[in-house]
Amino acid sequence: MADQNEEMEKILGSLHSLEQRLSRLESAVNIPESESFETRLQIDNPILIEDERIDEEKGIESQIGRFGLAWLGNIVLLFGIVFLTQYMMNIGYRIFSLLIGYIASALMIFLAGYIRRTNFHLASIFRIKALLLLFYITVRLHFFSVSPLISQKGISILLLLLLTVLQIYLSLRNKSQTFAAIGVFFAMSTSILGDSTNLTLSIVIIISAAIIYLNQRYNWEPLVIVTIFLSYFIFILWLFGNPLMSHNMEMISEHHFGIIYLVLLGACFSIVAIFRKNDSLSDEFYISVLIVNGILFTILLLLMVLKFFSTSYVSLFSAITAGCLIYSIILHSKSDWNFACAFYALYGFMAMSIALYGIFGFPVVYLLLSVQSLLVVYLALLFRNRLIIIMNSILFLTILISYLLSSKNHDGINFCFAFIALISARIINWKKSRLHIETDLIRNLYMIEGFLIMLWALSHAVPKQFITFSWSMMALLYFLISLILKNIKYRYMALGTMICSAFYLFIVDLARIELIYRVLALMFLATISIGISIYYTNRIKKAGQIKF
Repeated sequence: MADQNEEMEKILGSLHSLEQRLSRLESAVNIPESESFETRLQIDNPILIEDERIDEEKGIESQIGRFGLAWLGNIVLLFGIVFLTQYMMNIGYRIFSLLIGYIASALMIFLAGYIRRTNFHLASIFRIKALLLLFYITVRLHFFSVSPLISQKGISILLLLLLTVLQIYLSLRNKSQTFAAIGVFFAMSTSILGDSTNLTLSIVIIISAAIIYLNQRYNWEPLVIVTIFLSYFIFILWLFGNPLMSHNMEMISEHHFGIIYLVLLGACFSIVAIFRKNDSLSDEFYISVLIVNGILFTILLLLMVLKFFSTSYVSLFSAITAGCLIYSIILHSKSDWNFACAFYALYGFMAMSIALYGIFGFPVVYLLLSVQSLLVVYLALLFRNRLIIIMNSILFLTILISYLLSSKNHDGINFCFAFIALISARIINWKKSRLHIETDLIRNLYMIEGFLIMLWALSHAVPKQFITFSWSMMALLYFLISLILKNIKYRYMALGTMICSAFYLFIVDLARIELIYRVLALMFLATISIGISIYYTNRIKKAGQIKF
């Protein structure tokens, strides 16, 4: 026990000594003795305390409490007011019901202005809710009421349009994309309520043009995408009889010149391409707009053509052809953006293909389409546009396969396809620097197509006993072209044709044609084969690779 007491006294003495030394140090640096350790920690580490507070504010709990509950409460309140006005209207207090709605809207707008500085987020929600409630109450003045307060539909539509204009004005004053989106919603809803071709589609065109203009000023790109989908949705509703207004869902019986509005809508969203700046960093947006607009426009165009213009679509597609090609030339002169030029040029040529089909029908249209492919190549050279060449090669192959599968053989069309493919390949090789083509993939595709189609054309154009002879002559012609142009690709085609001739001779001709034609085919093929072999031998000898 004595030892333990001594030990404790030593420890207490040491602690007392440490306290005295700490007191002298604190007095030396002027630290008050009453200041606690926790207080000094807070003073020395204010950044840590602030960071902890910010992290707490950014937590999930704080986000839900601050924003989620604000939205939830306002949505519930909005539905509560709507149901209250509906109840008052059901029991016969129509005017009182509408007054409740308008007064509630005014109070929310006033409250939003009052708390704007202290709680901007909640104030914005109040303002949005007030505008939606105001629009709803105005709709109920005439629509969806057993005994409407305003009997004339035109007056109600006018009030809704005034609300839409006011909403667009507020969006401009506040430079708010959200307010502009609400304005678009008001306009589109009013167009549906209008339930008339000219009124409905006119509102759609006007609001679409307005949003394109506002995007040019404020870069409201998401709103443009939303407006595209809403605009074409309204067109689909109109085409199917506007079932939202209690009509049967079926295609309308008369077009009422709706095709004009459709073309105007497609042109409206196409204008964004000409607004693009050369140093634009958001090409994805412009590409999305052009593609979405093109797809939706095409779907509606086909529906309307099949329903109303199945026998008189030539002039329509001819006008689309002219418009797209002229617009592609304008885009080329205004900008160096190749995608838009190629997009509208190719769309124009597709419309031209449909117009040509309407005029000439099958199979003559295939002849014209093959010639049109050469015209597209020329346009690509004019625009210095590689994308047009790539897409044209795909379209050419598609048309060729369609012709081979769906049509009878016509010698003129067969040879036209072959020559167009070979000429296109030659032009691409000749002007590949102008088109910035670094590989021979597209050219090789055209040459392979020309090679195969030529064999096909000759096999149907000449008598069966002369197929091998004609192929051998074609091989000789390819070989001569390779010597003139000093191009190895045509020698490859010559060798390929010779191999095909040999296979055809031994597999088909020897078992089918008369003896005299067999002899002629064998002798001719042997002569050409040996002659080409001698050429290669002399060529290699001159190069010093073989010594005799």
